[in-house]
Amino acid sequence: MIGRALLFGVLVAGVAAAQGLDVSFDGYRASQKVGGLGGVGGRAFVEGRRVDGPDQPLAGVAIVVVPRSAAFLARLAEIKARARDGMETYRGSAPALRRARDEYERALWEAGAADLVHAAVADAAGRFRLEGIPAGDWVLVAMHSVFVDRPSPPSGKKERQTYTRPPRLTGYQAVTVWLRELSIAGGRDEVVELTDRNGWFSGVVEERTLDADG
Repeated sequence: MIGRALLFGVLVAGVAAAQGLDVSFDGYRASQKVGGLGGVGGRAFVEGRRVDGPDQPLAGVAIVVVPRSAAFLARLAEIKARARDGMETYRGSAPALRRARDEYERALWEAGAADLVHAAVADAAGRFRLEGIPAGDWVLVAMHSVFVDRPSPPSGKKERQTYTRPPRLTGYQAVTVWLRELSIAGGRDEVVELTDRNGWFSGVVEERTLDADG
């Protein structure tokens, strides 16, 4: 456990530097110069529960395609692995994955590679498409949240008068994360299907509020 914790700390503390060092943009730039561009398209949906049942589109799934980074992938894998360590780490895992994605995107921007961050949002039919992606190795990360209204009971009068009350749970965001490694070739599209059954990670983001006095 100590070894895993130290490894996680190293990954978190050094990820920005590592991500800036372990990605070479030369291949992507060379593909851009010669017009070696491809695309990624697909659909996000909930699979029908019966054989002949219709699929239900997942609108609003946020998709990002970024250059493949071993450090970035290692950080995501470590966060996912640590989610099994206990309830607290599980609760923190979905927010940690979001931060990891955001920090990697920011590292790319700061390295002058903002044009290598390709993003899209699935439309009302669950469809998405990204174009003009240089040939090379990429990582697709997609995230989707659904609010679940699951409030905990309000504090009783005696508790309100006696104790310092922690924020009360009002519900949570059920978060699904999809992760795909892609090899893009010029003039070709990679087709990706994101379903409720092939997610890479499922977690929660709790939403809490302080009880009103009364």
